[in-house]
Amino acid sequence: MTKLLGANFLRLKKSALFWGTLALSFGFGAFMCVTRFREHLDYGFAVSLDSVFFGFAMVAGIVTAPFIPLFFGTEHSDGAIRNKLTVGHSRIAVYFANLITSFAAAVAFFAAYLLACAAVGIPLIGALDLPASATAAALGGSLVMTAAFCAIFTCATMNCSKKAVSAVVCLLGVFTLLLAAVYLNGRLDAPEFITGYEMSINGQVVNAKPEPNPAYLTGMKREVCQFLYDLLPTGQSIQYSNVNFTDPVRLMELAAAVCAAFTGAGAMLFWRKDLK
Repeated sequence: MTKLLGANFLRLKKSALFWGTLALSFGFGAFMCVTRFREHLDYGFAVSLDSVFFGFAMVAGIVTAPFIPLFFGTEHSDGAIRNKLTVGHSRIAVYFANLITSFAAAVAFFAAYLLACAAVGIPLIGALDLPASATAAALGGSLVMTAAFCAIFTCATMNCSKKAVSAVVCLLGVFTLLLAAVYLNGRLDAPEFITGYEMSINGQVVNAKPEPNPAYLTGMKREVCQFLYDLLPTGQSIQYSNVNFTDPVRLMELAAAVCAAFTGAGAMLFWRKDLK
C-alpha cells in the first residue's frame, strides 16, 4: 500500500491535470471574493467572507467528477493496473490506494480555494463572522461529503475500463444528483401559507388572507424528502455552501454511510472484475 500511494502521489506531482485543477480551484476562490466585493461597491450590499468561504462545497462534486476518471482512467488503457497486480499488489490495495489518492487531491483543491479566500477575501471583505463551532462543523462536514463524492467516482472509474465513458458517467451522475438536490430543496422550502392580493372597497390593492399552500410538505412526505436531501452529497453541498444546516453530526453520518457503501461495493466489483 505504501509503495502504491508513493507512486500515485508522484504521479500527482507530475500531473498537469492536477496542477491545472488546483490553479482553477484557487482562481475560483479569488473570483468569488472579488465578485462579492464588486457587489458591495456597485450596490452597497453588506458582504462578509461567510458568503463565499464554503463555496467550494457547492462545486466539490463537479470538480472531482472529471478529475478522478481522467487521472485514474489511464491505468486501464496503459496496463498500469495489470502491472501493479503482476508485481504482487492485491486488487484491494490498488483500489484503496487510488481512493485515498483521489481524496487527498480533492482536499488539496479545497485547500487551494480556502487559501484564495484568505489571501484575497480577507483584505477585500473582511474575516469570517461565523462562530468557531459552526466553522468547524462546516469544514468537517464538507470533508466527509467530499470523501463521499470521491468514493462514488472511484467506484465508477475503477470498474469501467474506458476513461471517456467513466468521465461521462461521473459528470452525468453529479449533475443528476445536483438537480435532484435542487428539486428537493425547493420542495422543502415551500412556504406553509401563501398570500395573494385583492382589491379593497376603496380601490386599493391589499394582501389577501393567507391560504394553505398545497405544495407544502407535511408528515411522512416531508421526512422522506428531508432524509433524501441530507443523504445526497449534492444536498449536503448546498447546505454547507450556504452554512445552512441544523444537525451536522447527522449529515456527517449519512455522508460516511454513502462513502462506506460505495467503497465496499466498488472494491467488491473491482475484486471480481475481469482485467483484460
